Amino acid sequence: MSHAVAHDGQRQRIAFRLAAALLLAFAACAPYTTFAAEVVEFYNAVLDNFFITADPVEAAAVDAGAAGPGWSRTGFNFSSGGPIAVCRFYGSITPGPNSHFYTALPDECASLKALQATTPASQKRWNFESLDFFTAIPAGGNCAAGTIPVYRAYNNGFSRGIDSNHRISTSQVAIQQVVNRGWTSEGVVMCAPSSGPVTDADIEADIVRLLEQSTMGATEALIAEVKQKGVVLWLDEQLALYESKYTPIPQWGYGLSMQERTACVSVQSCGAVVNSPELVAREFFTQAISGRDQVRQRFAYVLHQLLVKGEEPRETYSIRNAQQMLRDLAFSTYDEALFQYTISPQLGNFQGWANNWPEHDGIKPNENYAREIMQLLTTGVTKLNDDGTEQKLAGKPIPAYAQADVTTMSRILTGYTYGAPPGFPIFASNFAPYSVGSMIPDEAHHDRGAKSLFNGKVQFAAGQGAEAEIRAAVRALVAQDGTPPFIVKQLIQRMVTSSPSPDYMRRVVSVFKDNGAGIRGDLKAVVRAILLDPDARGAVKTDPAYGRMREPALFLTSIARALDIRTDGQFLLDASGNMDMHLFSPSTIFSYFPADFRIDNGTLPAAEFGIYGTSAYVTRVNTVNQLILFRFGPPIGDQTAPPVDYLPNSIGTYFATMSAFVPSASDPTALVERFNRLFFHNAMTMATKQTMINAIAAVPSSDLVLRAKLGAYLSLTSLGYLIQK
Repeated sequence: MSHAVAHDGQRQRIAFRLAAALLLAFAACAPYTTFAAEVVEFYNAVLDNFFITADPVEAAAVDAGAAGPGWSRTGFNFSSGGPIAVCRFYGSITPGPNSHFYTALPDECASLKALQATTPASQKRWNFESLDFFTAIPAGGNCAAGTIPVYRAYNNGFSRGIDSNHRISTSQVAIQQVVNRGWTSEGVVMCAPSSGPVTDADIEADIVRLLEQSTMGATEALIAEVKQKGVVLWLDEQLALYESKYTPIPQWGYGLSMQERTACVSVQSCGAVVNSPELVAREFFTQAISGRDQVRQRFAYVLHQLLVKGEEPRETYSIRNAQQMLRDLAFSTYDEALFQYTISPQLGNFQGWANNWPEHDGIKPNENYAREIMQLLTTGVTKLNDDGTEQKLAGKPIPAYAQADVTTMSRILTGYTYGAPPGFPIFASNFAPYSVGSMIPDEAHHDRGAKSLFNGKVQFAAGQGAEAEIRAAVRALVAQDGTPPFIVKQLIQRMVTSSPSPDYMRRVVSVFKDNGAGIRGDLKAVVRAILLDPDARGAVKTDPAYGRMREPALFLTSIARALDIRTDGQFLLDASGNMDMHLFSPSTIFSYFPADFRIDNGTLPAAEFGIYGTSAYVTRVNTVNQLILFRFGPPIGDQTAPPVDYLPNSIGTYFATMSAFVPSASDPTALVERFNRLFFHNAMTMATKQTMINAIAAVPSSDLVLRAKLGAYLSLTSLGYLIQK
C-alpha cells in the first residue's frame, strides 16, 4: 500500500473543505466519465493544491467557482483511456487530509476501501468517491507502445504539517517543477493514451514566454516568426545577429569645434545633454522598440546591471561608449567581458582604480575594486555549490576569499591610466578621465612583485607586466568553483525567474564551466542554455515562486513594442525614472536594486522589488493610462508627450493607436483572447476574462478603438502582467 493512508494534513482550511463538500454533492448526482476523455488539471495558488477531473461537467463547475476561489486550469491535461479504472478518494472533510488521491492499482484501491470501512467517520481517512477515468498500468515502470507515462509527485504533507496533495501529469517538466520545491517524485504510476500534437495555444504560450525572457518585449510579428522557425532556429539566428549600435557622440570639452559642440541643438541646454545619459538612454528605448537584434539588446541590458559603471563620469560620450562596449562583448566569454570592463576608463574612474600605484610613502593601493571584483563579479562572498546553495563548515558558510586576497588584488590592479584625446600628449599618469577606448598600461607604476591568491593556490611570478597580470588574475577568478553559480544565478534572475531551482542552476552552471568545446564562460552558450532549459520552457508555469517582476525599463519597452507605440524614447526614459529606475545612472555598484532583496518575509528572492515602493503600482497605472487612454494636462492631439526642442530628431510620444486590435473589438470575447495570448501566455483566469469581457462590452460597439484601448489598459495594469511568469 502507498503512503496515501498516512497523509494527515493538519492545517484547517475551512473554506476549501466546504467547497469540497459541494463538489462531493455535485459528483453524487453527475455521472463520471468511464471512457476515453480528457483529464483536466487545476491549480490553486493560495492552497498550493492540484486537482484533476475527467468529468467536463465537474470541470465547468470548478471554472465557475463551485470549488471556491482561486482555481484555474494549468493546461497540463492528458487523455483518459485503457483497461483499468482509476479509483478516486477524498479525505474526510472533518478532520481529514483535505485533498484527492488517485490510484490505478486494484490492490491499493481495495485496501483503501477496506480501511475506510473499518475507520470511524470521525477519524482521518480516505473516502472512496468514484471510478474517475480509465488508464493502463506500467510494467516495470515502463508504458506499452501507444501510451505515455503518467507521473505522480507528493507534497510530503504529513511530514510538513500541511494538507497532503499529489500532482499527476504526463509532463516531466510539470512534475519537476514541484519536485524542485520539495515534493517527492513517485515515478510512473499510470499510462495514458498517447496525446495528440501540442496545440497552437500551447506553442504560442511558450513562444510569448520565451520572448519575454529574451527580448525587449513580444510582438505579434515576432510570435509568428518564432512559430514559423521554431524556438531553437530563431534563437540561434538571434545569437548571431548584431545590428543596433549607439550613435557615436563627440567628446565635448576636448578642443572640438563649436560646430561639433552644437550637436545638442542649443547652447543653453548643451550642458544638460552632454553631461547626462539622456541621449544614450532615449536611443536605448527607440532601438529596443524597433531593432531586430533583440536577444543581444536584452542580454547587453542584463550585463549592464551586473557590470555596473555608476553615475560617474557623466559625460554623454562616455556613457555611450560604456554601453556600446557591453553590446560588443555580449556574446564573448565572461573573462574577456570582465577584463575589458576592468580596464575601461569609466570603471577606472567609478571605482577609483585608474592611476592606482603600488604602495609608496605609506600609501597602499586602492582596494575598492579589488574587493568588488570578487564580491560582486566572480566568486561572491561565500563558497557556492553548483546548485547555488552555500557551502558550509560546522554549519557556517565558508568565505570565498580573505582580506589577504583583497590586498593581493589591489596590488595586481596597479599600473593603468587614462589615454589622451587626439592632439594631447600621453603622460605616464594621465589624471584627466578620457573615455574613448580602454585605459592604457602605465608599467612604471605597476607592482611587479610576486603574488598569490586563495591561500597560495594561485601564484603570480614576479616581473609580469600590468596587462598580462590583470588578464591572468581575471582568468583565475573566473576559474574559481564558485564563480559559475554566482554569475549564472544572477543571469537567470534577470531573464527568467528570480528563484531558479537547484536543478536549473546545475544544468546552466555545467554549460558555463564547459560549452562542449572546452571553453569556460562562453556567454552565448550560457544564454542559450538559460533560455532552452526545461525550467524556462513550457506552456504553463504553476509554481507560485516562479517568475520575476518586470522592472520599469522592460515594463515600458514591452508595452511599447506590443502596442506599436511611436516614440523618440524621451517619455519612456522619464517614465522609467519616475518608477525609480534612472536608466544608465545607477547610484551604486549594486546597480538599480540590491541583488539579494527578498519578499514574503525574506523567503523569496526578488531583487526587482527593491525599488517597488508603496506608490510604484499607482505610477505604473498612470503611465499606462498616459500611453493608451488619456494624457494628464491640456490635450495635444494624438500625442501623450510633445517633442523636446533641445534633443535631435525629437518626435515626442504618440498614443497607442490600437489599429492591430480594432478588428477584434467588435467581439469582446475575441478581443480578450487576443490580450490573453499576447500578455498572459493564455493563462488568464476565467474570472479575469469575464470581468474584462463585461467591461469591454459596456463600451458602445460604435467605438471599437475605445474598446481596444480599455482592454489593453485592463490587461497591462493587472498584477498578472506585472509579474513575468
